Amino acid sequence: MDQICNAQNAFLQLKTRFNPDCEEFWLLTLNTQLCILNTTLLSRGTLNFCLVHPRDLFRKAVADNAYQLIIAHNHPSLCVKPTNADIRLTKRLKRISKLIEIPIIDHIIFSNEGYYSFKENLLIF
Repeated sequence: MDQICNAQNAFLQLKTRFNPDCEEFWLLTLNTQLCILNTTLLSRGTLNFCLVHPRDLFRKAVADNAYQLIIAHNHPSLCVKPTNADIRLTKRLKRISKLIEIPIIDHIIFSNEGYYSFKENLLIF
């Protein structure tokens, strides 16, 4: 099992799996040692939009018996800066994760060019 020690490790897990031509939303479920239980594509969208429902994300987290989560999505535009919609979604999912006690420890936006970590940029804690 691969251990995720930081956002770069998560980015390396995802960078060869995604379709760079459309937005995709991914979930990494982690055990207590921060090893990946599963890497799951939750949603595939269009060039600039991808819909993810909290029900689908947390159903998978519970099914995997996850201890912690990392959420991630790509930006086909190559600009990895979070949009206002990205920030709102992260806050919403983070609130839900606290209620069910499976914390989201990072949200990573990535492209072929690199990544942006909400945790590294102090937008999630």
